[in-house]
Amino acid sequence: MFVLSLTLLFFSMLLYKSLSEKLYSDLDELLQSRAKGIIDSIDTYWETERLEAIADGVKFDIFSKANNINFIKIAQRWVEERSKDPKLVNVIVQIFDANDKLIASSKDMPVIISKKNDQLKSLNQKDGYFETVTAEFKTGRQQPLRTFTVPVVEHYNVAYIVKIISQVSSIDLALQDFRMLLFIFLPITVFVTGIIGSLLSKITLSPVDKMINVIHNINAKNMKLRIGTPDTKDEIRRLADTFNDMLSRLEHSFSTQKKFIEDLTHELKTPLSILKGEIEVVLHKGRSQEEYVLLLNSNLEEINRITKIVEDLLILARFDSCVLNLDIKQINISILIQEITEIINILAKQKNIQFILSVDENVNIAGDKDKLSRLFLNIIDNAIKYTSEYGKLTVSINKEKDFAKIVITDTGIGISEEDLPYIFDRFYRADKSRIKAGFGLGLSIAKSIAEAHGGSIEAYSKLGQGSAFIISLPLIHSI
Repeated sequence: MFVLSLTLLFFSMLLYKSLSEKLYSDLDELLQSRAKGIIDSIDTYWETERLEAIADGVKFDIFSKANNINFIKIAQRWVEERSKDPKLVNVIVQIFDANDKLIASSKDMPVIISKKNDQLKSLNQKDGYFETVTAEFKTGRQQPLRTFTVPVVEHYNVAYIVKIISQVSSIDLALQDFRMLLFIFLPITVFVTGIIGSLLSKITLSPVDKMINVIHNINAKNMKLRIGTPDTKDEIRRLADTFNDMLSRLEHSFSTQKKFIEDLTHELKTPLSILKGEIEVVLHKGRSQEEYVLLLNSNLEEINRITKIVEDLLILARFDSCVLNLDIKQINISILIQEITEIINILAKQKNIQFILSVDENVNIAGDKDKLSRLFLNIIDNAIKYTSEYGKLTVSINKEKDFAKIVITDTGIGISEEDLPYIFDRFYRADKSRIKAGFGLGLSIAKSIAEAHGGSIEAYSKLGQGSAFIISLPLIHSI
């Protein structure tokens, strides 16, 4: 409403100024037109008299308008005859001689309070000039008048001067009425617009109020609650969709964290329960030295298991928070894979798995050798773990555009379509296919290492037909 008030006020001022200028401009045009008609009419009278005098044998040279008694009589006669002309009713016509002396006037003229040197202006302004003067009537009332004065030039000298005078009260009255209208309607317009705007804003923003109420009721216990989307295609609909999308992501994050905590609790519960049970058994009754040694070895295994889980989680947490420093160096990925496969090949031979290695030479990347070694070890170790005896494991390396592609393929038990999208989640193990022991953190760590190097990892598999993992890492010239 404040902005609207300023806008309307500024617009009203411009409109008032334009109207005032237009009214005065129209009045000036009217005065100018009347002056021209008067001059033409008086000149016609004079020309008629001149022609009649010439016809009577009077010499031509004596017919000059300037300071001529005959012209004064003609001007007075014209004013007397035409003073009641409807076109001249609302104006005062005055005719002055070359010395600025009044020789004829259509009406009694009030006393001019402010008046400039008409004669001086008449001599210098042949096209005439306008003035607004203040006149005082016999009643003592003062009133502004608009005048137009134009000299009539004969032989490069001023012959006589015509002045047309008109009241400006009608203009002032019109402008006063206009100001009153603005004074009345401007506040009314602002007030009515404010009420309508308030109602429209309430109607428009009512979905936002509903959204706020729903958002206040959302907490960790009812993350499935969603905001109702209005049947519109405006910003409110986009806002509701954005909030719902955000809630979906938050719900997924909450459920992931909840599942993470549950899985972590489950993973830690088993070794801790074993430790607790074995210690309670020993404390219940004395044991031999050999039994104590066996018990301590078993406890050490469980402690190592817990330590391994904590270390893996710490690595993942550092990757998530981007605080893990990588020792980036130039690495020939082909040589690194060959070194890893020499170690893994021992495990493959124990299960009579055929191991095939196909690499391009001089595939260089920039990375942390230890972290990349862990990445490949996790993937290849899983491939051997879930491949039956006499199976086949293939590792290939090639260049594809700006990336090194490492493809690890096995003929193992595979992964179902339901489990495949979640195999990189923490503590996730596909119950139907991943029947071996493990924490479910290896693939999560592998994915974090690949992404930390600007790469990616993808998995393709069918249950009972083996799996393929494709690791993409940027070549050194593209980093």
